[in-house]
Amino acid sequence: MNLIPLIEFIVGWGRFTSWLFILASPFVLLFGVFRKRLSWAFFFMTLSGVMLLGGLIGVFTHSSAVSKLAPVLAGPVGKRLVVPFTQLVDGKPGSLDTWSGKVVLLQFRASWNDDARPPMRDLEQVLAELGGSDLVVVALSDEPKDVLLAQPQVPQGVVQGTFELEALPESLRGHAVMRPVSVLIDRQGIVRDVFVGKQTSTFLARELREYL
Repeated sequence: MNLIPLIEFIVGWGRFTSWLFILASPFVLLFGVFRKRLSWAFFFMTLSGVMLLGGLIGVFTHSSAVSKLAPVLAGPVGKRLVVPFTQLVDGKPGSLDTWSGKVVLLQFRASWNDDARPPMRDLEQVLAELGGSDLVVVALSDEPKDVLLAQPQVPQGVVQGTFELEALPESLRGHAVMRPVSVLIDRQGIVRDVFVGKQTSTFLARELREYL
């Protein structure tokens, strides 16, 4: 499930509902004024006040939420990424700049969401189809190093490393939490697309081929 469109949907409808409550509250109040029974008049006048108050709170909350969520909703597409990570094998700091001029498939993974297939089988198949000097596949996880080293050996050609979620750019953090996530980066280091959830090797290869 892609959480970003869901957040956009909730935020958009939250704004619409807030303004609907504000605009409808005078009509509800007017409807209550003309009720003959005092109990009904009191009910509709109270409802009008609650709608007006709720709408105003919603409008101000929406403005605050949008300002905080803007970097997440904007996403990393079309931007250069700085993703600090540590190479798993030698423990040295890693950088995407190492592969400047090459197409990079960056994946954020976690062992707890691997299915019955051998880990990274999809990446192995992508490398078998497109592998060469122009493609680099980087697989990152925020699990402890000893946990990652205890897993089956990764396919040859995959660069494996560890990262901290808090250290990621804010525009990517909201996506990366929903692992697995695939980030397609072109030769200029620009993010071209982000795919949330498990993707087939056929799909990934097709998307990568455009930039190779």
